[in-house]
Amino acid sequence: MKDIHQLKSKLSALFAEQYFAVLATRSRDSLHTTLVAFAAGDDLKTLFVCTPRATRKFANLKQNPSVSLLVHNSSNMATDIRQSIAVTVSGAAEEVPADRLEAARTVYLAKQPHMSGFATSPNTAIIEVTVDRYDVVAHFQDVTILEIQKNRIVQP
Repeated sequence: MKDIHQLKSKLSALFAEQYFAVLATRSRDSLHTTLVAFAAGDDLKTLFVCTPRATRKFANLKQNPSVSLLVHNSSNMATDIRQSIAVTVSGAAEEVPADRLEAARTVYLAKQPHMSGFATSPNTAIIEVTVDRYDVVAHFQDVTILEIQKNRIVQP
């Protein structure tokens, strides 16, 4: 996938159909992964997740904002090796500030309306991931890297 418009369209479609991602965070001495519900901004430059503030992932995000997410459409079938797509998202995460909270919550709940009670709880933080790049793997070994902030495809 070397056409940037086609790649962005494929990412938007994947993000619209998949409700969950695996979020990787890092503390000083260990990595932590967890399943999260997510939503993508229209321009693909940001992703949103929610988490209670009293979690290891939130503590890790405060300590080290570098994160990675994995979004994929595999279904645990042998045919996935040729038919699925997996996207590694790399970026920096921070809690959405109060002046942008409602806009972020609106994006999140448009995708995840069943998470309304959770997303509006005062104990829940909405986290914005500013995406640096997408590593897209299709057909098992077809790798494309999109530097989204620079709006360019680079060689893997």
